[in-house]
Amino acid sequence: MADIQNIKNIGIVGRGAIGVNIALYLQSADNIKTTLLIRDHYNRSDRLSLSTPDAKIHTIKCKQAHISESSLKQLDMIILPVKQYQIEGLLQEIAEKLDPKTTILLLHNGMGGIELVQMYLPNNPLLVATTTDGVYKTSPTCFVQTASGQLDIGVIYNKRTKQESNYKESTDEKSTDEKSTDEKNMLENHDVPKWDYVNCLHPHLVWHTDIVVSLYQKLAVNAAINPLTALKNCKNGELVNYSKDVSRIKEEIFDLFEFMNLALDNHALSLHIDAVIQLTKENYSSMHQDFQNGRETEVEGILGFLLAKGQETGMKMAYVQQLYEQIKQHPYNNKKA
Repeated sequence: MADIQNIKNIGIVGRGAIGVNIALYLQSADNIKTTLLIRDHYNRSDRLSLSTPDAKIHTIKCKQAHISESSLKQLDMIILPVKQYQIEGLLQEIAEKLDPKTTILLLHNGMGGIELVQMYLPNNPLLVATTTDGVYKTSPTCFVQTASGQLDIGVIYNKRTKQESNYKESTDEKSTDEKSTDEKNMLENHDVPKWDYVNCLHPHLVWHTDIVVSLYQKLAVNAAINPLTALKNCKNGELVNYSKDVSRIKEEIFDLFEFMNLALDNHALSLHIDAVIQLTKENYSSMHQDFQNGRETEVEGILGFLLAKGQETGMKMAYVQQLYEQIKQHPYNNKKA
């Protein structure tokens, strides 16, 4: 793998809205070669476009290639902006084709992906990110960016394989000095991306020493927005008309996070959720789009994950359970049964 400060070959799996949006950002980076890794049923010569809030229409100029050993082996980094339920199948497909030095960037809604990556690709450097960008697909080749948010990113270290599930224990059991020493050692012993490289992934990028807190913050945002917009058949901004429902799910999430002793302030998190709703007010959530188009949703990685955590801690999450069951009545799930 090339030095992480000089990465030249970046692959983005799929032609989803978030992946295409990142491809647009990477076009402005010097010495970066971006490839969209697509399925066989897509035409590699398709012309992709993305419109931004300034009324500009941008052509996505990067190469498109089908997923294969030849297209994977040349990569310095591979970005996985895929659905939560697609991660394991994808990892099974690429595990033996990917160089163990290729950096993986996991970018998806919900939780559970970290442990899967570490299971199938334990030797690859792993980054995890979340984004508040508002982007959606209007056709197989046309995309619309409704809001440019930020990208929160951080390293997942091998010594913390159970980083998602054991966050409470890992923070409770060590003093501040011990944690600082651990973080210093990890920074010294891993190829941590430097700002001059990472910045090319997004114009508004925030680096986190412990990305897990940001993952839980994003989980709260997704849980408050996605299910309700799907069930109410509305844009994100229209949730202001369902403020009582938003407050109910916030309350249950905050109670759980407080019990888990996560380093998140409930009031600040509530304001953040409201800000994301406003920022992406013209956007349809991914779960809304899946729900309306008869596709599988990411409910297991969002509400299902929260319910599992609630069960572990002995907390009842009645409203989360209600929303989960309503989403599970989705036609796709009925078809699978």
